[in-house]
Amino acid sequence: MSQDKNIVFAYWVPNVSGGLVVSDIEQRTDWSYDYNVRLAQTAEKAGFDYALTQIRFTAGYNAENQHESVSFSHGILAKTERLKVIAAILPGPWKPALAAKQLATIDHLTNGRIAINVVSGWFRGEFDAIGEEWPEHDERYARSEEFIHSLKGVWTQNNFSFDGKYYQFKDYTLSPKPLQKPHIEIFQGEVPGQRAIWHLTCLTGTSPMAIRRKS
Repeated sequence: MSQDKNIVFAYWVPNVSGGLVVSDIEQRTDWSYDYNVRLAQTAEKAGFDYALTQIRFTAGYNAENQHESVSFSHGILAKTERLKVIAAILPGPWKPALAAKQLATIDHLTNGRIAINVVSGWFRGEFDAIGEEWPEHDERYARSEEFIHSLKGVWTQNNFSFDGKYYQFKDYTLSPKPLQKPHIEIFQGEVPGQRAIWHLTCLTGTSPMAIRRKS
């Protein structure tokens, strides 16, 4: 792992074919599980801290084949010892109740090495193909806010209640809670400028004023 904990290293897991590169040049990466296990073990030995799996539901950018991110992350974690794997999750196809339960279980099975990257969605064709609603741009990010709020509430509170626009909970208690405290590590991809301060505050616990002083 990185010796200087102010700097961490991660790599993007090729759990989809083609490496998400728009090119006629044949790519050298392989989307198979065996290849990815070897890649993860090599990265771990080289001192990488994180690996990030991708989420795609349909083909595009040469990604004709796509492994699902959460189960693929668990598969990599089962074959490594220290590497932390960040699974990309897309609100809409995933609901926070299922995601919270699924990830808490993986957290126990891997001794606290699962993390998540909440992505808000950019490819409408995927949503249309699987019959999911496609909210407007700002609404997708608002939904992601509620998704993260719900995860954190379920992971840290008993009798969690929330009455949001997209998600609702009433006196819900998840047991067991994740091993990681206060909760499983959360990242968010594709954060637009108007939500950057919220993003840093939500995920790091730093106050908006402190963020402004550092910027």
